[in-house]
Parts: sequence; structure tokens; C-alpha cells
Amino acid sequence: MGAKKPLKAKRLSDAVRLCAGAPETVADKLKYARLSAGLKQDELADMVGIDRITLIRYENGQIEERHMQTEWLVQIALACGLDKYACCSPYHVFIAEDAGRRIRRYRKKRGLTVKALAAELGVSATTVKRWEKNKNKPPVSIWELVSSLKSMD
Repeated sequence: MGAKKPLKAKRLSDAVRLCAGAPETVADKLKYARLSAGLKQDELADMVGIDRITLIRYENGQIEERHMQTEWLVQIALACGLDKYACCSPYHVFIAEDAGRRIRRYRKKRGLTVKALAAELGVSATTVKRWEKNKNKPPVSIWELVSSLKSMD
């Protein structure tokens, strides 16, 4: 069999938006990756092991980016022959790349104890400990806070 021909977007507006420049939202990145690989939604969903409806909801932006599973975004990118973080937002990369270590580094750089950081953020010390041990996923606001560490260096 010959090579697969990339699929065209069903709506002209989708095709124009995706080709106009680098996709900015995770939903656009997913759609662009799938169309570039020439895959149908059901094919990609089967390859990744998620149901087609979830993939459709991801592609249409019906699920907030912060609620999208990083592992699935990575698997989709790899299935489409892209870099593993090609379909991820910076927040998803933060989660995948040891968020706990970065939170701990941020806390120590500011000279704070777990309890002091927890008080500053309005959460319990247990919550901060669970973030630092990568047992719980921190919210987007924590990623934004920790990302500011670069400006402190």
C-alpha cells in the first residue's frame, strides 16, 4: 500500500486556522497532529487506547486543557510521529517533567518551609507535600507561580 494522504479538515475554517500558523491551543495541536498524520479520529483513538468521543471532545476544546490527561496528549503526539510534547501546553510539560521537584526548588529558593508556603498559598501543608512528591497534580496557578522562578534567577 502507498503512503497515507493527509486528511482535509471537514470545515474550511478549521483548515485555514490550522494552516495559518503554529497551533496555539491544545485542541488545535491535537487536530493538526492527527490531520498531518493522515489519521481518522477512530484510528487515532484506537492507537492511543481512548474512546473516540473523548478524542473528539479534546479536539473541539470541550474539555478544559487543565483537565486533559498529559499521558494521552503524549501518546497522541507519538502516535502521529511527533515530539512527545508536541500536543501539550506548557502546564502539561510542567506536570510531565517532575513538577514536584520544581515546586520544592521554588520553595527552597524563597527560603520557605512547607508550612510557610502552604500558608502563603492558602492550602494545607499536606497538599504541598503531596505536590512535591508528585502524588497530586498541582493546579495551573502553581505552575504560573513556579514559572516565575526563572525571573528570580
